[in-house]
Amino acid sequence: MSAPKAIIQMLTTGSRIVYRAFGDAYKQAMANSAAAQAAAGNLKAAADGDRMTRASGITVEESTKILNIEDTNSKEELTKKFEHLFEANDPKKGGSIYLQSKVIRARERIEMHWAQEKLKAEQDLAEKEKTEAPSDGSDKQQ
Repeated sequence: MSAPKAIIQMLTTGSRIVYRAFGDAYKQAMANSAAAQAAAGNLKAAADGDRMTRASGITVEESTKILNIEDTNSKEELTKKFEHLFEANDPKKGGSIYLQSKVIRARERIEMHWAQEKLKAEQDLAEKEKTEAPSDGSDKQQ
C-alpha cells in the first residue's frame, strides 16, 4: 500500500470516528436540555400558584428545611435558628457567604409567608364583615 493511500485511509477513518463522537455528544446534549426544560417546567408550574415563591425563588418548605424548623408560625424558633445559622456561617469566622445568604433568604421567605397569611386573614375578615353587615335599609318594608 502506498503512503498517500494509507494517509487518506487514516484520515477517512479518523473523520468517521470524530463525526460519530460529535453526533453522540449532540444527542446527549439535546436529551439533557430536554430534561432540564421539563424540570424547569415542573418548578414553574408549582410556583405559578404562589406569587411569593416566584418572587423569592424559594418555597416555604425549602425555607423550613434550610432553617431546620418544624413550625413556620413560631417566631421564637425562627429567630433562634436564624441567629445560630447566620453566626455559624459568618465568613469572618471561616463560614460560607453562600450558605449565609441562603439562611437570610429562607428567613425572608418565611416572613413573606407570615405577611401573606396576615393579609389573607384580614381579607377574609373584611369579607365576613361585609356579608354579615346589615343592609342600608332599602329592603325594609314600610
